[in-house]
Order: sequence, then C-alpha cells, then structure tokens
Amino acid sequence: MRFASFLTVLALALSEGTATAQTPNDPPAKPSTEKPQPERGYAAFYSPSLEGHKTACGGTYAPDKLTAAHPRLPCGTKLRVTNLRNGKTVRVTVNDHGPRTPNRIIDVSYAAARSLDFIKQGTTLVKVEVLR
Repeated sequence: MRFASFLTVLALALSEGTATAQTPNDPPAKPSTEKPQPERGYAAFYSPSLEGHKTACGGTYAPDKLTAAHPRLPCGTKLRVTNLRNGKTVRVTVNDHGPRTPNRIIDVSYAAARSLDFIKQGTTLVKVEVLR
C-alpha cells in the first residue's frame, strides 16, 4: 500500500513538468519573418548530363534554368549568389536539396555557374543571400 502511494505521488510530480506552456486560448506561434543571414562558402554546379533527373522539389533538372540546391532553405526560395572571386551575381530559385558535400553550401545549375563564370574552376567561393 505504501509503495502504491509512493508511485501515485511520483506520477503526479512527473506529470506536472510535462504540461505545455501554451494554453488553448493562446494564438499559434507565428513563423519568423526575419531573413537568414548571408552565407559564405563554396559552390559547385550540376553537370548538364543530369538533365531531366528529378529534384527534391518535384521538378526536373534543366541545365539552362537559373536554379540551385540548398540544404536547408525551402523549395521556391529566391536567392542572390555572388561569386566572391570576380563579383558576378545571379538570381536563382531553390528547386532541390543539397549539396551533401561538407565543404559546399550550394549547388547551382550549369546556367547559373556560367553566369557566375566558374565553369572551368568547378567550384568557387560565393555569398548566398535570401531575397524572398
């Protein structure tokens, strides 16, 4: 009997700590409207040979479109990518997730890499800014 009382008190004590801070009358939390800070790191590009392959966003890769893969940003996010070695910029739309290589922050389409002028180098140092 004493053990059962102990378990009841213990269960009540533990359950008090699991209550949520939000009450039913509280409005739902709003998503943050702050734009992420610009990122700096390395970019690479998708080979034209991947044309037609499915992207994570449901489309297909088109080397002639200004698109990109980003590991965290949602599909449809508009970005400005600046090649920090030559100052050239391009606007792209996120249509895939990646890269999965630890030293890269973004993969861009062949057309975007051509606009940024790093086809010969294969990778370049970039700044990535969220536009919307």
